[in-house]
Amino acid sequence: MRRRRLGRCAVAGAMAAALLVGSVPSAAFALDTDAEFWANAYGVETAHAAGLTGAGVKIAVIDKQINPALPVFAGRNLTVSDMQVCKTPTSAVSDVATSDSRHGSLMAALIIGNGQGPGSIKGMAPDADITFYGYGPSDSGTCRPNTDLEISTFGYLVKTAVDDGAEIITTSVTTGADERDASAIAYALARGVVIITAEPNADILADMETDIGGMNGVVAASMIDPNGDLQKDNTGAAFVIPQTTVVAAGSIFPSAGIDGDWNTAARTGGSSLAAPLVAGMLALAAQKTPQATGNQLVQALLATTNASVHEPTRTEDGYGYGAAWLPTLLSVDPTQFPDVSPLMGESAGKTVSFPTQEQIDTAEAEGFVPTPAPGKFFDLYEDSAEPVGFDVMSLVPWVVGGIVVLVLIGAAITLIVVITQRRKTGKGRTS
Repeated sequence: MRRRRLGRCAVAGAMAAALLVGSVPSAAFALDTDAEFWANAYGVETAHAAGLTGAGVKIAVIDKQINPALPVFAGRNLTVSDMQVCKTPTSAVSDVATSDSRHGSLMAALIIGNGQGPGSIKGMAPDADITFYGYGPSDSGTCRPNTDLEISTFGYLVKTAVDDGAEIITTSVTTGADERDASAIAYALARGVVIITAEPNADILADMETDIGGMNGVVAASMIDPNGDLQKDNTGAAFVIPQTTVVAAGSIFPSAGIDGDWNTAARTGGSSLAAPLVAGMLALAAQKTPQATGNQLVQALLATTNASVHEPTRTEDGYGYGAAWLPTLLSVDPTQFPDVSPLMGESAGKTVSFPTQEQIDTAEAEGFVPTPAPGKFFDLYEDSAEPVGFDVMSLVPWVVGGIVVLVLIGAAITLIVVITQRRKTGKGRTS
């Protein structure tokens, strides 16, 4: 499992405009030195003043670790799940400011932060109910899911979050799409749960075309800077992730502490930050129109990008359907859209073929239905040294046969040596 890294970006100046980015129009952010530029651009305070704060909406945040005692969470609805995610026990809570705990804390704070503490992080949906599910620290080794289900750890957490009542699931930990998780994703979609994942950053090695953002029904979020530009790769070119669904702000944000110090904030950025912002936007829309289904909320998200209401149009230049935009999202009634996922198949940028519509329909009718699928060889290992489905006893005949062959070869060699030595001895006696 690869964890996305947060980079830093400093942007200064002042301008406000709507400009063309890539081949699609995207509303640009007002450039300023305020790390809350995104809140200003998205009209967050206006939404909050209208009573849209995410109240009553349940969001699951899947990450590594969190420090729930930080001042930024005071008075907020934050629960850290006590489920043991991994078979080898780990902790989702850490009061030490590490890259894992700071990352997870920031993801939660961008949704429900109260503005207190270093960085003054304010959340998009401050009154939402968050449950944090943590894999544990990166140095704890491979996290094997603590379940008998044939499923990855991510899929296990998705199913658990759905069973716990989550309406929106967001993760900024990137991992490969696993066919064994088709049942869990189908289960979530069938229950009307929206899943959002952050796409990889330009500075990490990842198989961008087969990560979890490439799965059917999943909203894949990538970052843009205040100019509306994508990240740059090491050549200075735009870092394009074709399966991106929407883009959102992701640079010059305040961090949740620095390594070893919770009391100092720095500037940070990355696609990790885009995912919780999109989750927060959808939470406000869900509060405004509680009868809207998850599919309808996603339909509305795609139809209101780039600060306008339009027929959704997707490009493959890294912007997907465009920049997620809160004011226009809140201006429409999601229930006017079809209650079907708009994120199925290649036309929606999906690079893996699961879950299928049939799996979603089955989950809707029957609930969670495990669908074992072949995985990578090492993914099939559990706690023992034997891979699943591997019968050690089947090797016994081969081992015994091998030993017999070795014994016969040894006997033959010994016989040859003895005969050779006798011949040499016989020759010596007649000379």
